[in-house]
Amino acid sequence: MPADKSSPSRARLWPPVLGRAVVALAFGTVTVFWGHPTTAGAAWAVAPYLWLLLAAEVWLIRSERPAPGRASALIGLAPYAGAAVLGVVIAALPSDAVVGGAGAAALALVGISDVVRGALSRRASGSGVSPLARDALIAGVVNLGAGILLPFFAASGPHALLGVAGGAAVITGVLLVIAGLSLRHDAAADARVA
Repeated sequence: MPADKSSPSRARLWPPVLGRAVVALAFGTVTVFWGHPTTAGAAWAVAPYLWLLLAAEVWLIRSERPAPGRASALIGLAPYAGAAVLGVVIAALPSDAVVGGAGAAALALVGISDVVRGALSRRASGSGVSPLARDALIAGVVNLGAGILLPFFAASGPHALLGVAGGAAVITGVLLVIAGLSLRHDAAADARVA
């Protein structure tokens, strides 16, 4: 896909994409191998995950280098900031209901943000604007699905809550590792051609 002048460089995009993948896979690994989590432990696993998602999104937006005053960058960041605030609520009030409810809202916010970003980028991708359109759309659907499902597992305890949230994290982590490595490969190929 040819990149136009407004397209962010793949060389700038792959590190934050891999950074978010590492965050997701680290959280997913914790949820898979933690046999008997407590409710407080689940809260303290979910909250930093949400905070690190915000950090990864800030890194990605900075790497895209949006034009000064571009409101879409801040609009895209707002749901992640909301999810990070919900992470504070989860950490401060650890209970299955709070982890289930606030965690669901946080994952839904992240998912909606990614779906919107993917849909808008996909519409513009005919001109080569964003190589991340499809990946953002898929990650958004996965996180939105986890956000929808999470409240149904609140009564099942922290292990079930971590299973749903961690499952979504593993799926998005693997997807983003592939996307990040593909961007890195494409950046190296572009550098050899140039």
